[in-house]
Amino acid sequence: MPAFWYKKSSKIGYYLLQALCVFAAAACLGALMRWCGGKNLRQLLTSEFIQTDTFCQTVEDIVRRKIGYEQNRQLFETGGVFDENRQVDIRQYAGGTIDEANRNMYTTYTIGDLLSFASGGASAMERRVAAAAKNPGGVRAGELLAQESAQLETVLPVSGTSLSDFAAMGAGPAVALPELYRMLCETSRDIADRYQQYLADQESGSEGNPLAPSNVRYFVENSSDKTRYTNMGVRSMAAARSALRGMDGMTVLFEGERRFNIMVSDNEEAAGTHAADWFMQVRFTGSGEKVLLAADLGFPVGDALAAARREHQNLRPYVLAVSALLLLALLAMAALLALQIASTGRTSKDSPTASGAFDRIPAEIAVGTVFILVVSWQLISRALAARPVLGRRGGLLLRSALFSVSWLMILYCVLSLVRRIRTDPLWKESVVYSVIRGTRQVYSARKRTQRLLLAFLAYFAVNLCSIRYLGQPGLLICLVLNGAVLLYLMRDAVGNQNVREGLRQISQGDLDYRIGTDVLTGESREMGIAVNEMGEGLKKAVEDMLRNERLKAELITNLSHDLKTPLTSIINYVDLLKRENIGSAKAREYIRILEQKSGRLRQLTEDLIEVSKISSGNVELHPEPMQLQLFLRQAVGEFEERLEERQLETVLEVPRHPVWITADGRQLWRVFENLLGNIV
Repeated sequence: MPAFWYKKSSKIGYYLLQALCVFAAAACLGALMRWCGGKNLRQLLTSEFIQTDTFCQTVEDIVRRKIGYEQNRQLFETGGVFDENRQVDIRQYAGGTIDEANRNMYTTYTIGDLLSFASGGASAMERRVAAAAKNPGGVRAGELLAQESAQLETVLPVSGTSLSDFAAMGAGPAVALPELYRMLCETSRDIADRYQQYLADQESGSEGNPLAPSNVRYFVENSSDKTRYTNMGVRSMAAARSALRGMDGMTVLFEGERRFNIMVSDNEEAAGTHAADWFMQVRFTGSGEKVLLAADLGFPVGDALAAARREHQNLRPYVLAVSALLLLALLAMAALLALQIASTGRTSKDSPTASGAFDRIPAEIAVGTVFILVVSWQLISRALAARPVLGRRGGLLLRSALFSVSWLMILYCVLSLVRRIRTDPLWKESVVYSVIRGTRQVYSARKRTQRLLLAFLAYFAVNLCSIRYLGQPGLLICLVLNGAVLLYLMRDAVGNQNVREGLRQISQGDLDYRIGTDVLTGESREMGIAVNEMGEGLKKAVEDMLRNERLKAELITNLSHDLKTPLTSIINYVDLLKRENIGSAKAREYIRILEQKSGRLRQLTEDLIEVSKISSGNVELHPEPMQLQLFLRQAVGEFEERLEERQLETVLEVPRHPVWITADGRQLWRVFENLLGNIV
């Protein structure tokens, strides 16, 4: 990657772009969820309206509501007029059956009484039944409810006998009465709900009224009681088929028969369509029924089905555009994440990865902290976004912004893990590894740790048993025992402090320091003796080292002096020979070699003296600023002729800008001189 991508400003830009992309993705996703609701997004994008779950669900809802209206009419009407004196057996109703010939008058109420009870006494009875079920004082729920039956039963069955008295006639009144009261409450509330729906569906324009205009035609017949529900004005399946053939634009959605709760399709043309597959699983009236469903796909009537189609067509272009934007935002997030992973902790492509302060926190603790922060932030963001003053759009934008902050927290943690993996083994820096390593160390020292563990368990058991079983004497025993343990720990802490002080003094060079072991006990005494012995050993080792260094320096000095005296004579005599007029060329060559080797020997002697000075610390350095390139070029220039003699070509690669260093020029020159001399 180019160097620009590793700059700090670029990395800040990555975070800002990530926040922007996350905000856009969250806003798009929230908009899609709000628009689609329970709709299938894939179907909304790729399928026609009649091939969607929304179409099938809307048809099902229309048919169910119209059938529900017919069932409510059967429940509430006599001769087409509402009759509040119609009777309902609450046990039959709770069981899902209606058998007028076998009603029990002791559990049968009129519609009017049930509606009245639902609006008044049902709530009080439900609360009392729930309270009695807890059986306070060991009294059975039925007995408690029987004592209060006069206040709870504000309406009576058509027999005039209360449910409490009816329950008393049976073998288990204490069990039967709470169940009867639950049936009464549930039945009255359900009938009240159905009555409100019945009133709403009575209007001729209501979706639930079978006579209201609709794009849906249906015929449903219950096989068990031959009850028929239809909005086509026919009385048989054959007549319904015939009626559909006479209606222009009608398309059969499903035709089938359910026997023993298994539906079989009877229409080959409709079979295999999305609607047919949907209604194969739908049950309208019972385990046995015949069903015929059709719809006008031109949608001439402005009912719920037409409204659903219009919403589908209007939403589709918006959903397509927002889905494309969501995809672009996700791709941009992925690309930015790849850039951030590649550049995090680096200043260039080949530079080592640098760690930050957050990276030094153990991985589990870092991840857990970020997780807690993100969860807390999300809870706060939900509370803020739910404020009514923001409205739907404002709440969506605020949630998207707050989610962006959460994503940046997670991203920071992920990049930290990437840096950890690059710099150090992630496993060895984890809490789990530390626990495992500590467990191994404890196990390796199990002889000591077992004694410590047994001592702690015994100490804990004595405290627990003394407090639990011995009362005040036990409390006194605990005080004495804990005081003794505290005294031992304080004495041990003092001993450890003395040992630490001894180690500190020895580490600072005071090898004569000794720890007073007379006041120490136990392990502290053992460690004190070991530290004192260590000090003695270090002192002896230092003395031996100093003596050896002194002998070595003296040896070098004496050797150098012994060499220097005859060497000076050799050099002087060679100089005298050079002044003599010697005619032999061979003799002159011998003199030149003697001069060269004696000079080399003199240099070695001086170097030996310098080594002696360096080893004894007597060398004085005179550092000063100098430009390294010029110094190196000067050294190479001095050796240029000798390098050419050896047919060596010097290639210098140095930076263009000056490189300044602080060094002793004389000593550094000797370094370069030795290196280049070795090369020659």
